[in-house]
Amino acid sequence: MPHRFFVTPAALKDGVVHFTDAQAHQMRDVLRMRAGQEVLALDNLGTEYRVTLREISRAVVRGEIVERRAARGEPKTKIVLYQALVKADKFEWVLQKGTEIGVTEFVPMHTTRAMANNVSKQKYARWTQILTEAAEQAGRGKIPQLQALQSFGDALGQAHTRGGATYVLWENETALDLKRALEITNAEWFHVFVGPEGGFTEQEIALAQTFGAPSVGLGPRILRTETAGMVAISAILYARGDLSHT
Repeated sequence: MPHRFFVTPAALKDGVVHFTDAQAHQMRDVLRMRAGQEVLALDNLGTEYRVTLREISRAVVRGEIVERRAARGEPKTKIVLYQALVKADKFEWVLQKGTEIGVTEFVPMHTTRAMANNVSKQKYARWTQILTEAAEQAGRGKIPQLQALQSFGDALGQAHTRGGATYVLWENETALDLKRALEITNAEWFHVFVGPEGGFTEQEIALAQTFGAPSVGLGPRILRTETAGMVAISAILYARGDLSHT
């Protein structure tokens, strides 16, 4: 499988791809690639390019486009994951694995029991790099979007305005499980809310109901915050046929 690299549309010109200094360093000094080898360049718009490397030097790495085609790793179903802030390593794991599975967009949230209520520019930069590397590794055609930190109420308002199906995962919900929720919707966009360690409060669940966002259960087992979202996302994609090659 060729290595994959996201590039800007401006880097694709006249059948040639010019890679960034960081990408050139990775190809030349880490991967030890040579002229004549192939890579895949992705424009982050849903198109991938099969590229033969023509020049690898200290000054530049460029390649020739030999094929253009639609990227094959993007699910038809669009899922926005609203994840409450948790410990740094767990949040990064959610970003990485959510990207691999097929999340379209991530929204970090501040909730009552969240670990923090702000995010530094340095952390956002690290998160963006994690998303990019995970998208390249997983064969995605687009890097998932990463929104700014929002309050739980603002996030609910955004999901309500954008439309689609909204599910607030709650361990105390027994009347509506995810299987049933998916059976009664034909939505193409899904907004999945995951609480922090300790879960959502009853007041937050009540607030979600005012936005028409039902609380949904994932069965009798109590899942960790970093696990719950991955289970729900996988179930949604499976139910919509996005885990098959056809």
